[in-house]
Amino acid sequence: MEGKFADRFRIKSGRLKNCDYSNPGIYFVTICTLNHNKFFGKIENGKMIYKQSGEIVKDELLKTFEIRKYLKLINWVIMPNHLHLLFCVREFPVQTLRKNVETCRRRVSTYNKSVSENNIHKPEIAIKKWKANSVGSIINQIKSISTKRTRNKNLFFAWQSRYYDEIIFDQKRLIQVVNYIKNNPKNWEKDKLFLK
Repeated sequence: MEGKFADRFRIKSGRLKNCDYSNPGIYFVTICTLNHNKFFGKIENGKMIYKQSGEIVKDELLKTFEIRKYLKLINWVIMPNHLHLLFCVREFPVQTLRKNVETCRRRVSTYNKSVSENNIHKPEIAIKKWKANSVGSIINQIKSISTKRTRNKNLFFAWQSRYYDEIIFDQKRLIQVVNYIKNNPKNWEKDKLFLK
């Protein structure tokens, strides 16, 4: 069976071929924790109650969009074992771009094979090979910095190596995603990623 979601089905890459993921546009991204462990907290009465690792991830997420002025965070939610981001990449200076385009397929860049598997525990090396300001580099930075901060607090925490992304092309889909994110906590028990 072709297709992989929630680590249950095998799929081809969802990345659009020849698409530059640093181009201006609206992106919907879902990042899961390793084995869908509930590292971030729990849902009570339709609201997220954060654990310490959830607070760290929330802090890093918000800092990312505060620091990077070419990004606009439209909507987001942190759930017990995953997070959803809906954001816009706007125009930024051309000199910050590099020629080659890539997207994330592992924890590290796929741009240079010599940098890949050998450096999964050295994100600072891998990050240098990401295309600046691409969706992959943004997600990788959130993941690596929040992981480092949780480990500094002696908390066990890990991300799933991949993430799901979708480019939003029309207003109808944008409204659907905004509402999905907004209602995710109160619909938690119906969620595909809900695990007792």
